[in-house]
Amino acid sequence: MFPILNILAVLPWRLIGGAVVAAVLFAVGCQFGANRITAKWDAEKVATAQIVAKQAQTVAAVTVHQSTINQEITNEFQKAKAVLSADRQHLLARVPVRVRVDATDHSSPVPAVPSVAAGVDAATADPLPAAVCEKLAADAAQTTLMVVAFQRWYREQRQTTDSR
Repeated sequence: MFPILNILAVLPWRLIGGAVVAAVLFAVGCQFGANRITAKWDAEKVATAQIVAKQAQTVAAVTVHQSTINQEITNEFQKAKAVLSADRQHLLARVPVRVRVDATDHSSPVPAVPSVAAGVDAATADPLPAAVCEKLAADAAQTTLMVVAFQRWYREQRQTTDSR
């Protein structure tokens, strides 16, 4: 047992104590840094969640607004269609019966063609890619919305001009 005491007496205790203190300070510093990083990470997650919630709310508001606009345009279209249909019925009532062409199918005002004309060969249309059709449909919808908005603006301008 004495040799162990001799070895312990020879060891540099100041150096060992300094190393232990440095190791403890290092461990405490790592824990403190990890806590700071975790707090910043949590704050960023909360901020990101708030931004996502705000964007979702904005998207919902825009969707509701677009639905309202679409419904208004549909209602205006239906009203204009009803007015045109009434005008058409009024005009048809004024046209003599001998001038009218009665179609066998009353769903279409144009008489049906019984077969392909003798001098023209029936040909299939060139198929368009789906992407082109989708783009054309989107362009047509956008153009319709612009025309309806222009018609509404024109009516408002005409009413303000007439009221002066």
